[in-house]
Amino acid sequence: MANIFSFLFGGGRFASTEKYEKSLKREKESYIRFTNDASSEHLLRYNELDKLVHSGEFKTKVNNLKKEKQYKKSVERNLFDEYVRLQKDREIKWYFEALKQKNFKTFEEWTLTFEDDFETSLLNANKWMTGYYWGKALMNDNYVLAGEKQYFKDYNISVQNSILRLTTQKDTVRGKSWNPAIGFLEKEFEYSSALISTGQSFRQKYGRFEAKVRFNKNYPVVNAFWMLGEKMTPQIDIFKSTNPKGKSVESGIHTMDSKNKVLHLLKNISGTKFGGHFYIYSLEWTSDLLVWKINGTEVHRETKNIPNEPMYLTFCTTLPENPNSGQIPAYMEIDWVRCYQKA
Repeated sequence: MANIFSFLFGGGRFASTEKYEKSLKREKESYIRFTNDASSEHLLRYNELDKLVHSGEFKTKVNNLKKEKQYKKSVERNLFDEYVRLQKDREIKWYFEALKQKNFKTFEEWTLTFEDDFETSLLNANKWMTGYYWGKALMNDNYVLAGEKQYFKDYNISVQNSILRLTTQKDTVRGKSWNPAIGFLEKEFEYSSALISTGQSFRQKYGRFEAKVRFNKNYPVVNAFWMLGEKMTPQIDIFKSTNPKGKSVESGIHTMDSKNKVLHLLKNISGTKFGGHFYIYSLEWTSDLLVWKINGTEVHRETKNIPNEPMYLTFCTTLPENPNSGQIPAYMEIDWVRCYQKA
């Protein structure tokens, strides 16, 4: 059974994406139920009666009434019976068990700050821009980096069945390429792809950032989910597909040392076949720690060179080399994106 399950959902060292999402859904439903119970009239009444019946004054009154054989028809007896009924109430019992177990830490500890489930037929322009941030901000135009074989075109972005798709294809287009030594150069490209980012709409320092992503082709088709601030470094790669067979992804940070030398602090993560399967890629970022997770399993952490500036999200597919026959068309699909801050 384990082998069949691994085959269906990607297998390897990670819980299946379907199983992991179901656990998150159950946790969310429990948290909503818990918060609803916490403010319910039933629980408020129970807490009121619980305080009353355990008070010394109430106990003394009950003892006196029992001595005088007046307890059975007293207000105190009615209040105590009401308390016992509420104590046996299924929802109240569930609430106190949940309070003890704390099975919804994810939603108790984190507050949602950004979300897109791609429910509309078009990309939400209020949330996403297309193309590198500085191209849009300074020129209102796209560009790609020197060495990239593709150019970004918006027609490679589509939404269907609540899934965003970025397509890479054979395509003859003209556009700008940026080379730090000579600046922008107009050139012709043989391939086109797509990029989306929140550079103009959403940035955040610290928190949890995650997305459910699938890609169908491997290197030299490079699929990436990454974060950037105002400069080219630091850059956080939440995941990047760099393995020719799709058997690993890369996560880590690109930063500068004290001598302005670029450091690439990256880790190759293996243990399953990533190509062709949805996985939930996450980053948890605090002032002194970066933790990468895949389907809830920690895969990498950094305790040095921690960025301390707001960053925006970027998803893209690039071609650092010309693909071989059969490697395109290719696509990267995004089911949802969510960001949180510590509550």
